Parts: sequence; structure tokens; C-alpha cells
Amino acid sequence: MARKDKTIDYLFNKDKFQFYLRNREKKITYQNLIEILYKHGIEYTEPGIKKWFVKNGRTEPPMGVIKVICDELNIPFDEIITQDIFKNYNQIEFKYYPDVSASAGYGVLAQDINYTSICVDGSFLKEILDIPIKKSYDIIKINGDSMEPLLTHGDFVVIDRSKNTLGTISSADIVIFRQGEDLYCKKIKKEAFCDFIYLVSENKDYKEVKISDFAQCEIIGVVVSKMTVETFKNFIEFVR
Repeated sequence: MARKDKTIDYLFNKDKFQFYLRNREKKITYQNLIEILYKHGIEYTEPGIKKWFVKNGRTEPPMGVIKVICDELNIPFDEIITQDIFKNYNQIEFKYYPDVSASAGYGVLAQDINYTSICVDGSFLKEILDIPIKKSYDIIKINGDSMEPLLTHGDFVVIDRSKNTLGTISSADIVIFRQGEDLYCKKIKKEAFCDFIYLVSENKDYKEVKISDFAQCEIIGVVVSKMTVETFKNFIEFVR
């Protein structure tokens, strides 16, 4: 069955996938698949996985999910995803800043900061990160515990750079905020008709900070999703 959306077109061989899952020394159960995915930071329920195998069903796992399972169980991925179509799917390319961490004081997302272009398929954005397909995303890493438990040290966050003014963000949005040469990941608190904002941490050990002088400040963008290290390694393809 061919799977299509705005950015991807590939063939998922459901029958071959089932064959490899069943014809093993020990049959793979739905619970086994749940545990494999959970180990890689991906949460699925048994009813959700069962939908993949419904005859003539329309629900199929994202390509990255298939890749994780195939790698774990030594299933040949190119037999499950039609290889010639897989190579030609359209990709979304955006920037990953490996040397930039929010709240660690590494500097700003400027033109002279080294970045790596990465690409992902549309299903990763929509089905794993649950964000719309756009080309205005950057990725940086979180350093520190000020946003725990929402964001933990080492998490990767996806930033929507198109939301970078007070007029495009809302109170309670999580933003990447530059103050001087430092970057912070904080929740915004703002009130109507006020010329100041507060930067708020999720961790109650940190005090909120009032910002009224914006001369040395900049909103880089809004955090729209996060990834664990495992998810980042499994789904991100580096292109250069």
C-alpha cells in the first residue's frame, strides 16, 4: 500500500513486515514492539500498533518508527520500505546548532555560528513531533534544569523562528530568548498593554525575571516540540 502526503511517497510492505515479526525463534508481540519503541523515546499503545496490521486498513507507522523496529530486530529495512521510492521522497531541511545550548551562555543564533543542515521527512514532523510542515525550524539542545520537568537537561528542542516578536507569541509560550550574549529557554508571561514581560522557569528553584529594556534582547523563536537524545539519533538524517 502506498503512503502519500504533501512531502512523502513510499510503500510499506505490511505482509513482509508481519512475516519477519512472526517467523522468529520467539514471536514478537505487540508488547515487545511497545517496549522497543519506548526504549527509543517513542510512545505507542497496543491499540495503536494493532491498527498497522488491519487488512485493508489505512493506518501505517511512520517511516522512522519502522526503521527503529527494523534496526532492533535485524529486519532488512529496504524490504519493508520500497527502496527506490524511499530514496526519492521530498525532505524538509533546517538547521541544527550543535554548539549552541539554551541557558548555557554560548551566544546567539547568528550567521557566524556553525550549524549543520539536517533533513527530515514530513511524517516525522507531523506524526512524531506533532508540528506542521514548515521550513522555519531550528534545533538546539537544552542545558540545565531550569525548565524541568517540562524540558530536561540534554533534550533537543525545535524552534519556530517565524514566531520571534511580542506580537507573534502568546503568554505561556516557551521561547528561546537572547539577552546580551546569553540564550535562555523560558516561559513568557506578558499582560495586555504592558511594556514588559517576565521570563519564567518551570523549576520553582529559579525566580522569574522581569524584562523591560529590550535594547539588548531578542526573541529567537517559540519552542514547538522537543526530542529526547534517542529520538534525535533515530530520526534525524544529517545531510552535510
